[in-house]
Amino acid sequence: MTEKQDYKTLEYHHKLAHRAWLNKAAIKGFPQSEKISELVWELMLLFPDAEKSFELIQDDIYATVAEIAETALETLKTRQVMELYRDLVVDAIMQFTGGRPDQCLATIRFSNVISDAIANSSLSRLKHIMRSRQAESQSSELRMAKRIQRALLPKSIPDIPGFEFAGRLTAADEVGGDYWSVKLHNSTGIVTMKLADISGHGVAAATLVAAVKFISGGYYQGAASASTVMEKTNRVLTQETPHEILVSMVYGWLNPGTRELSLVNAGLESVFACGRDMCTDISPTGPVMGFDEDAEYTEIRLQLKEGDVVFFGSDGITEAGLGEAFGMKRLKDLVVANSHLKASEIADLVVKTVMDYSKVQRDDISTLVLKVTG
Repeated sequence: MTEKQDYKTLEYHHKLAHRAWLNKAAIKGFPQSEKISELVWELMLLFPDAEKSFELIQDDIYATVAEIAETALETLKTRQVMELYRDLVVDAIMQFTGGRPDQCLATIRFSNVISDAIANSSLSRLKHIMRSRQAESQSSELRMAKRIQRALLPKSIPDIPGFEFAGRLTAADEVGGDYWSVKLHNSTGIVTMKLADISGHGVAAATLVAAVKFISGGYYQGAASASTVMEKTNRVLTQETPHEILVSMVYGWLNPGTRELSLVNAGLESVFACGRDMCTDISPTGPVMGFDEDAEYTEIRLQLKEGDVVFFGSDGITEAGLGEAFGMKRLKDLVVANSHLKASEIADLVVKTVMDYSKVQRDDISTLVLKVTG
């Protein structure tokens, strides 16, 4: 028999094997797509070469089966894919093109490569599914954290003659725990102001915002001073919250009648008061909260006058930027240059300028602005 005749006979036997495989797959209820049918045909044609030089052809066998498995595993279980594309394929090949004793080793190797390709494809798909579910879970958690943040922010801002207040919070994709508040206490006439920047991300940090809100708010009643409220709040946070979560926070009492503002700054950098083309830093008067339950906090008292602007900002403002950080100087220059604007306009301008500068937001951006209008 000539080489041409031998090839035609081999091709004929492969066609028989391929048809037999298609029939068996259909009987088991798994009709094949044209694409997979062509790939199985290519796989069967690789078997004679595997007999001659297995090391040279095994990568081609693996790649062909991996392509089959990538499609088949979308609708079938791993054991079903093994049965269809290993067991039935090898049986069909042996029925029409094999059966000799010297083919035993080649058949075993051929079958093992198919098994490895399907198993690895199944494992890769499982890892992909797990990563997708994890990402979906994280996304759901972040959405929940954002809802918590929005729910805790003030629904309205008190309208007090002679003063304007504006708060803003722009959450990052990965949610942290920024929070701001302005509240008028009718029983005393005092306006409490606070801005908190909680370390950490996700639901845990956003939930801690609620603790900061309600603990500090609860201690206002009967407190002798703003520093007393902060010391009690810090004691509870240190005792009851995870040690790795810390809270930077500025807290103030404003007396609208006297225009006196008492401020306590627990480790927040971006706190200053501006008037007459200059700004005065309001440096920390105590450590961040949640670290030392016996920490003491002092107060800074400001006598405000018409045109003054008091600014609270989170670290997400000064630390914004892919290269050089936005920084305190840019922030102060921006506020001073626009101190003639309304408090809401100043707050909006700061957020927009920082967002434009940073390009990519990595942290929450929050601010609280107080302006004395006269």
